[in-house]
Amino acid sequence: MLVQGTGLSVLNVYRVAVEGEQVVIDDKQLKTVADTCDRIQEWGREGHPIYGVTTGFGELVYMTIPARFERELQENLLRSHAAGGGEFFADEVVRAMLLARLNCLSKGYSGIGADTLRLIAEFLNRGIHPVVPQQGSLGASGDLAPLSHLALPLIGEGRVSYRGEIRPSAEVLAEEGLSPVRLGYKDGLALINGTSGMTAAASLALVRAERLLRLAVWASGAFVQIMRGSTRAFDERGHALKNHHGQLAVAGTMRSLLRDSDLTVDHEEVMKAITSSGNGTDVTRADQYLQNAYTLRCVPQILGPVADALAYCRRIVEEELNSSNDNPLIFDSPETIFHGGNFHGQYVAMASDFLNIAVTEIGVLAERQLNRLLDPHLNPLYPAFLAQGEEGLFCGLEGAQYLATSIASENLDLAAPASIKTIPSNGQNQDVVSMGLIAARKSLRLTEHVHTIVSVLVAGCYQAAVMTGPEKFGPGCRDLLDLLAETVPAYRDDEGVVGDFLATVRDALRDPRVDALLPDVA
Repeated sequence: MLVQGTGLSVLNVYRVAVEGEQVVIDDKQLKTVADTCDRIQEWGREGHPIYGVTTGFGELVYMTIPARFERELQENLLRSHAAGGGEFFADEVVRAMLLARLNCLSKGYSGIGADTLRLIAEFLNRGIHPVVPQQGSLGASGDLAPLSHLALPLIGEGRVSYRGEIRPSAEVLAEEGLSPVRLGYKDGLALINGTSGMTAAASLALVRAERLLRLAVWASGAFVQIMRGSTRAFDERGHALKNHHGQLAVAGTMRSLLRDSDLTVDHEEVMKAITSSGNGTDVTRADQYLQNAYTLRCVPQILGPVADALAYCRRIVEEELNSSNDNPLIFDSPETIFHGGNFHGQYVAMASDFLNIAVTEIGVLAERQLNRLLDPHLNPLYPAFLAQGEEGLFCGLEGAQYLATSIASENLDLAAPASIKTIPSNGQNQDVVSMGLIAARKSLRLTEHVHTIVSVLVAGCYQAAVMTGPEKFGPGCRDLLDLLAETVPAYRDDEGVVGDFLATVRDALRDPRVDALLPDVA
């Protein structure tokens, strides 16, 4: 993939971070980077007042630093701010951070040296991953702590994850024949003063959330068929009058999933059944409902807003990915340098919070659909809790619901916004902070949580489909049911543990072949 400071998408980030796609830096941008670096080195030697070049950092900005401390100032910054704690980020998240920082610095306004960018690209292409703790960022002057841990191995310090082992970076660089970079004026600050930690995490979470939405819509299509739902709730004319793009898209996808199903009922059939059950003079109880419950009828109104929310979040995160998000930014003269706050993570923090609400809502709907599917009082069409065997002696998926419900409850805490929970720091210099990386870390957790909830719903739909006959489903749902049947036997209490059944379904849904069978929602 060509890195040139523009055009980077969350899907590009995913392909490099998760799938291992190689990167190449655009030669034109490297020339721009080198030219800017030359200017800042000259201005640093001349002693012009430039933040982080001839001054201290943060609240220490009032301290003037002589030009002779060019290297020490930048190295000391990395060492003093590599203060992260907690669990380490997975290698794929670190790879996303490296790419996000590389793209930002490639724009050519940061003053960093081109050799540093080349070494970042080597890290990505050779699988050298700095060890980065998850905690420590306020998301205000960028993700200072995690990006410091990300940067230390570039100067031969800190540790890296390499071929499954955590080792001193100096050893790995030597083995790979790579030389650590020598930091010049502003190099250290450029590496850490930005939003690349939160933006990287949010990018991966977005790709996973978009896939989750597709899976949830598929599961909703299967659920409506299992419950013998009416198709009228997805009629295009009614949804067009609500005006929302996401709702129209989900309704259209649902119509496609339900097409040619032998299990759904047409509204006219429902009307005839209700009419025939009365005598025209007395109050009577009909055998069918004229309208289905919300978990069937309101799928477009619930998942449509999720689709629109994800589209909004993608726009914000991709704008940030392709931004100059550090400080100061270097222009044509010392006097025109931009001393501002582009490192502030409020955009990504708020987008991640919105993403977290949207992903949580996917789980809320899936858990409630699972409840209606398993509850014998709400779903008399199947054995209680979809047990294959004598009811009471066999519990079926009764225990499986506990997993989904407990996670749905836990998600409500994770969905609480981080972006408004500012606590001043750094001698009151950072007096309004974004907590963006906290929000984005929650995004990664929530996508995993909701994948589990939706996979339990899919397991229930699959269990019911085995009882009903997969051939009765519309083609839009049938292919995935057939794929599951290749590796997943229906659950019986006397043949296995329900947790193993759920894990098998959950893993099967990560199969790349599933992607081609999930509906598009756009």
